[in-house]
Amino acid sequence: MKIEVLTGREAERLIEDAEFRRKWKKLYDKCPWGSVFQGDDFVVTWYETYRSQFTPAIVTGTNLGGELAGLFTLAIAAESGQLVVAGISEAEYHAWLAEPQDGNAFIESALEKLRENFPKRTLTLLFMLPTVPVEWAAPGTRWGRRCQVSTLSRGLTEIGDGSSFKDTLRKKKQSKINRLKRLGHLHLDRIQGPEELGAIFDEVICYQTLRLRAIQNLPSIGHDPLIKAFYMNLMRLPRMIHATALRVDDKLVSAQIHTYNKEQMRLGLITHSPFYARYSPGELHLLMIGAELAKEEITLFDLTPGGNYKDRYATHHDEVYVVSVFFNRAHCIQYKIKRKLAESAKSAIRIFNITPEQTRDAFSTFLDWRQKWLRLKPADLLSETFRRLKRSLRHTDELCIYAGDLNQTHSLSDSQLMKRDHIPDLLVYQPMEAWQPPVNKFMKRALENLEAGHHVYTHVEDGMLVQYGWLIEPQSQKSSAGDEQGLVLPPDSVLLTDFYTYSQGQSLPRSSLYQMLRDAAGVPGAKQAFICVSAGNRGLRRVVEEANFTYQYSFFKKNVLGRMRSWSTAPQPLTDTQILPVH
Repeated sequence: MKIEVLTGREAERLIEDAEFRRKWKKLYDKCPWGSVFQGDDFVVTWYETYRSQFTPAIVTGTNLGGELAGLFTLAIAAESGQLVVAGISEAEYHAWLAEPQDGNAFIESALEKLRENFPKRTLTLLFMLPTVPVEWAAPGTRWGRRCQVSTLSRGLTEIGDGSSFKDTLRKKKQSKINRLKRLGHLHLDRIQGPEELGAIFDEVICYQTLRLRAIQNLPSIGHDPLIKAFYMNLMRLPRMIHATALRVDDKLVSAQIHTYNKEQMRLGLITHSPFYARYSPGELHLLMIGAELAKEEITLFDLTPGGNYKDRYATHHDEVYVVSVFFNRAHCIQYKIKRKLAESAKSAIRIFNITPEQTRDAFSTFLDWRQKWLRLKPADLLSETFRRLKRSLRHTDELCIYAGDLNQTHSLSDSQLMKRDHIPDLLVYQPMEAWQPPVNKFMKRALENLEAGHHVYTHVEDGMLVQYGWLIEPQSQKSSAGDEQGLVLPPDSVLLTDFYTYSQGQSLPRSSLYQMLRDAAGVPGAKQAFICVSAGNRGLRRVVEEANFTYQYSFFKKNVLGRMRSWSTAPQPLTDTQILPVH
């Protein structure tokens, strides 16, 4: 078999050739392990969309008869020079195409050619399907000594006639469906074209990013400016994208964008609005889709690897492979040593009953604090270190509670400086003060609050979240996600809390507070408002008092050598509603 590696313009000319595309399709049909992510439609669309970021690199194998017998589509990252599989994270299953009898022989020869062209690179093959040949990477083989192979569980769901999905919706989920219907017209819409998909895509990405940062403890998720165009381009292809939106009236409740993979449906981008989280819209949406797929004669719903939540839907499991190929032998040895050290660390963590979530949270916090320290000048760093040490040994926090009549808000100035429940504003959050929470903790708290029905007010300047505050309405007070001492509020009251302004230490401007109070006055049944203010924030306390709010009592939290004690000056026991932390 003749093996060639083509890059750049040579590779582009090859995929533009109609005869080559015909041979590609023919080989795809013959290859038993090929997925939609190795098909010419998907790969060429990805090459064209990401041409500014990646250069095509294609390995071809031609037999003696001149037929295409092997194909491996790759790319070279423009910035780093890293060699990647075409599609990278958007291609769920990495693989090469070959006729069954040439599966191992082609990849061995292809990797040898790649090693000659990219001697210091590493190639990672993610989630190779169980049918992909991996004998070439077995221990003791030529390439086995340059590979690290691991497996991951993949959940699969049999579609059948769709009756199981319908039964679950009718017997177990009907109450949530009815509750959604009371909010308006509930309907599941099939997205029919790229423009319709583009109209909701930004909102979908906002919801997904917030959840990933909050739940997966990802402090930063790189923005892909081309991802929207890529999905819209895929939407133009026949039987490629299955996109649906669950709506109440015209409001997006949940969105799911899946991919056809021959006779299967592969789970793709799924997310839902935090404002409807209490109705489990993502689960309802998935069950509705399952019932619809049966009509299209889809036999299997591929839930893809990762995510424990998927197990509740899976009817069975198999395993996929992850293979890292090192063209440099020394890099392989270094990698395996690091893995052994990491596994030893995991074992030690398990001994101390530390969960993976706690580990990720601690690591994210460390990275966040590290960035803060790097921004400080040497003199400020010494001062901040001393302040933190002193606070860790002994400190007392006081939170002041003010109350006022909402009927007086008609005299307050009318302002719309702040945006309400605007998630894109939350996503730009970065701690600008040493005491502010790291990104992952801030996002987790924000997601919990939004799902509990609280309202956030935000203001962004020059790409920075410089102002925010929370409004808690009567019906959602008991579900507040705060972790401070409890605050019992009358049922006809609202709570304003967790204010922050980045403006050389100044308090929340009057106009922003007044805007929140005017909105609070419009809440059905609300007659009075409580405002939580840190005792040290004298500027905000002055603004609150000028708005005719009077001091009621305080909460205290004292730390002495790590031992916490809490108390309040309230005239009655406080055991109910939680309040949000205020700085």
